[in-house]
Amino acid sequence: VEWFPSISPDGEWVVYAGETGARRHLFLQRVGGQNPQDISGAESTADDDQPAFSPDGKHIAFRSSRDGGGLFVMGMTGEEVRRVSRAGYRPAWSPDGKQLAYTIEKVELNPQNAVRMSELWTVDVETGDARRLSMLDAVMPSWSPNNRRIAYTGRMEGANFQHVDIWTVPVEGGTPARVTDDTENDWSPTWSPDGRYLYFSSDRGGSMNLWRVRVDESSGRRLGEPE
Repeated sequence: VEWFPSISPDGEWVVYAGETGARRHLFLQRVGGQNPQDISGAESTADDDQPAFSPDGKHIAFRSSRDGGGLFVMGMTGEEVRRVSRAGYRPAWSPDGKQLAYTIEKVELNPQNAVRMSELWTVDVETGDARRLSMLDAVMPSWSPNNRRIAYTGRMEGANFQHVDIWTVPVEGGTPARVTDDTENDWSPTWSPDGRYLYFSSDRGGSMNLWRVRVDESSGRRLGEPE
């Protein structure tokens, strides 16, 4: 299994999680290259997963089981590993590289494997100070490029757990705005670099495929139909 890819800001490198024996390690590979490097270290017995390049490309945030588990940050080639938080999954960097958004529910491949309500948090990368942004269900966060909102996948409390939509919330906290509201599964939002669109996976139209929707980054208001 090879999953959770993250491309460096300069487009030259990709980091991803892959299984090696009974463990998951992080691998760094040049785009177009053929020789991935195990940056977790071949001797590591921890599970490392869900990597994300920092905006300057110098660091990688990731989830790990090491030392009791949590979120960690390391240099691009695996050096200077340090803990940021003892909780969290799917870290997403703020545009200035000073914070990480994360959620508390472990979700990997499918919307339907979620079994409990999650929460959205942010943490200061240097100090470790954490802040809860929303108690509504939230997984798979994505920070907008102009530092205005965080997009995520979520369900309404009491709703069918197999029905998930795309939401956004202001980075300082506040009332979430719903981007999609239908019976399809909308999954794993990612902002476009200019902040004008949210790209996401959805089973609308049949099998799971890639879609996008125009969004006002300031208000979270949807500006058109998904395409």
